[in-house]
Amino acid sequence: QPAKSRMAMCAMSLKPAPRRLLRGLASSARSWAVRRPFQQRNARRDDAFEPRLAPLVPSTAEPHVQAWVSDWEAAAGQADARAGIALLRSDVWDLPLRPDLVHRCVVAQHAALKQVHRAGKSRHEVRGGGRKPRPQKGTGKSRQGSIRAPQWRGGGVAFPRQRRDFAMSLPRRVVDAGTKVALSDKLRRSALLLVGRLALDEPKTSALLERLQRLGLSLPHTRAGGGHKVLLVGGDDRSDESQAAARLAAQNIPGVSMCLAKDVSVLKLVSHSVLLLSLDGLRDLESRLGGPAPFPRRTWPPSAVLREWQAAN
Repeated sequence: QPAKSRMAMCAMSLKPAPRRLLRGLASSARSWAVRRPFQQRNARRDDAFEPRLAPLVPSTAEPHVQAWVSDWEAAAGQADARAGIALLRSDVWDLPLRPDLVHRCVVAQHAALKQVHRAGKSRHEVRGGGRKPRPQKGTGKSRQGSIRAPQWRGGGVAFPRQRRDFAMSLPRRVVDAGTKVALSDKLRRSALLLVGRLALDEPKTSALLERLQRLGLSLPHTRAGGGHKVLLVGGDDRSDESQAAARLAAQNIPGVSMCLAKDVSVLKLVSHSVLLLSLDGLRDLESRLGGPAPFPRRTWPPSAVLREWQAAN
């Protein structure tokens, strides 16, 4: 037979790939084509589409958003009278909804509130039981080393509850971001009421209840779900006697609670349906959450990002 060239011999040695391998390559290429770039290489996760979480960027390029200020001192015949317009920082009150941040903050606060009121005792902590109750052999009974073992009456607990700290540490930025998201959700759902100041001449529950009902709130709150749950937030000035009177009057109304601006938390915001905020509390709350967000605040398009960065610098 004539000698074959080296290239011809190499071509004859190549065999077609099996169909199973070709089908596998085609399916993997198809799956990578539809897989989102931010999803992991995990089939369990890629079965369902998980949308990308929105960045913590205000929806408007304006530094402030507007909100009505209700008249706290309105007459008895005037219902929900307006007293003006307040400017709210957009980086605090105009952020998109981020359930992941709110959930982390609520779980951390619930863990911090968890306590073990009574701890149990193990076999080493119960008094007595230092002597072996009976010989190891010769009695025909089971082997026992102490009468304070868990299987004995009066013995210790096998796995007793112990007093410990269940608190979870969260970065300050996560806590502040969760608070801003909860506040933005209140404004977005029209569940924010602004008043000039939370003040009462005397700590009378009837006077506070009348003013809250005048603002359009359904009170008192019932366990069946009727009525609003209202969170009153005042300024951080503890020397204000009129604000202290309003705080005492709020203790007797079911579903109404009052706190200072520095004590506002994500758990309090999500557990109340309406937020009633004074202008002093608004100022203290915004100062507690830091200054405005640094430029650029936009993420798209690039031309707008560049223009904002040039305007800021």
